[in-house]
This record gives sequence, C-alpha cells and structure tokens, in this order.
Amino acid sequence: MKKILIIEDDAELARFLAWQLERAAYLVSIAHNGSEGLRLLRTETPNLVLLDLMLPGMDGWEVLREIRAAGDTPVIIISALGAESDIVRGLEGGADDYLVKPFGPRQLLARVQAVLRRYEAAASRGIYDNGRLYVNMITQEVRVDGRPVELTPTEFRLLATMARFPGRPLTHEFLLREVWGEEHTQDRSYLKLYIWYLRQKIEPDPEHPLFIRTERGIGYRLVGPDELSPTE
Repeated sequence: MKKILIIEDDAELARFLAWQLERAAYLVSIAHNGSEGLRLLRTETPNLVLLDLMLPGMDGWEVLREIRAAGDTPVIIISALGAESDIVRGLEGGADDYLVKPFGPRQLLARVQAVLRRYEAAASRGIYDNGRLYVNMITQEVRVDGRPVELTPTEFRLLATMARFPGRPLTHEFLLREVWGEEHTQDRSYLKLYIWYLRQKIEPDPEHPLFIRTERGIGYRLVGPDELSPTE
C-alpha cells in the first residue's frame, strides 16, 4: 500500500483528508507542524506528502525546501493561498502539484493518483514514452510515432528536462535555470523561442500542441505518459 504523509495544522481537516485517503486504500500519517512532518518523512518514508503552507513555527515553504534537499519525494501543496505568485513559487520550489483550498475529495484523489503514476512511470529509468513521443534520456534518442527526430543539444536538454517531470508544470525560471544556467532565468523570450523550435520538430500539429502544453502564467508542461487518449 502507498503511504501518504499529511502535514496540516488544522486537525479537523487533516482527519477528513486522512479518512478520504484511507477509504481509497492509502496508509496515512499526520503531522501538525513542520518539524514533526520532517521527522515522519525520515522515519516512515512516505510515497507522497500533502503539505500545507501556513504552518506554525516552520512554515510550509521551509518544509518544502527541506523535503527537496532530502530527496525527490512527491509533494502536493494544499493551501488557502491561491494567488498566481504563490502557485508559481510552490512549483518553482519543487512541488509536484498545487491544490487551492477548498477542494473536493474527488479532486484530491485524482491529483494524488496522477502524481504517484508519474513517479512510477518509465521516466524514472531515463525513458519517457506516452505511446507517440519517446525520449531516451541516456541515449538521447527521440522518436515521434516511431519516426526518429533530430534535435540540437539545447533542444534535447530542454525536452529531457521536461521529460524528467512528466505531467508537472515547470516554471519559466526553472526551465531557464536547468537548461541555460542561473544567469538566464529572466530570458523568457529565449525559452519561448526554443519551445517553438521543439514544437516544430515533435508536434504532429505545432499550431495545436499535443505534447508540450503551455501553463499560462507559469511555464510549460510535458504531458504525462498516460494523459493521451487513443485517438489523440
């Protein structure tokens, strides 16, 4: 059974979330502050963390930094902070998804399942494959519908960076830092140009992107391996 750690100071909400997740056959642990949450992270090694931001003492932003410093455990932020700047900050800080309170149980379970599926996908072996687009991050082989695609080194670095986090919205700043370096984190026009280059080479219809989706106000997202329907 998959284990989920809830770090939430609202005891009633935490119990409700735990109940919903346990009904879906997850094992759940609860921490009501950041220090306790980090301790349970080390001792129980959960498969996923649900993290509130407005925690007493050590806030959720600091907890997220500590989680990311410790490893790649998936994190979904659950917060009443719903401004675009907060969502971007959370994703930039390494969260895999961001749910704004209030949200329904079905939405929560869908997000949890989607994030867990992404982490279990073939990308963990250095391969991304959604049935139409194939990216081998070790051999640098790219194919679309079985057809080899030639990419420049920069184009491949950009695609491979997104393929490491399939389905996850990645901010402009994160992509620029990972592909071009810290000094280029404000060069959004440069990133937009290379996204255009990539789409010309890998998208069946570059004017209506199927694989690389624009996340308005945030950045870009490579679709998860299981997101495409058979007809797409």
